[in-house]
Amino acid sequence: MAAIPIFNPTIPFLGEIVGGLHPGKRLHIVGQVTTAEMFNINIQSGAAINPRDDTPLHISIRPSDRKIIINTYQNGAWQKEENGKCHISKGDKFKMIIKVKKSHYTVKIDGKKICKFKHRLPVQQAKFIHVGMGGMIESITETA
Repeated sequence: MAAIPIFNPTIPFLGEIVGGLHPGKRLHIVGQVTTAEMFNINIQSGAAINPRDDTPLHISIRPSDRKIIINTYQNGAWQKEENGKCHISKGDKFKMIIKVKKSHYTVKIDGKKICKFKHRLPVQQAKFIHVGMGGMIESITETA
């Protein structure tokens, strides 16, 4: 299994966020959406995909619906969805920044704030990143 930083990974991708997430840390994801249906990025507590480990932050980019779904997966069940507007279309490149704050995540795409998502699980559980089908990734990096 690869660890962050990663460049041009094969999709689907699973990588370790060394040291996990904590307030002040940022994940920088540069990529391209290759489908109109959906492209998911999951920040997970563990490396299991099927069945999925708890997922403190699920981001589902849905160009055909013009929305982004943000959610948490806990104890084998999806929680209440929150929506943001999606300005990305099939074929578009994007730069996403996930910033970890004390009480929430802030997600920006191409400099536009998409959402503020309150922590539903302890941020210390966020140790892996999973990128699903529907896109390509140029890089995933982090800053403190």
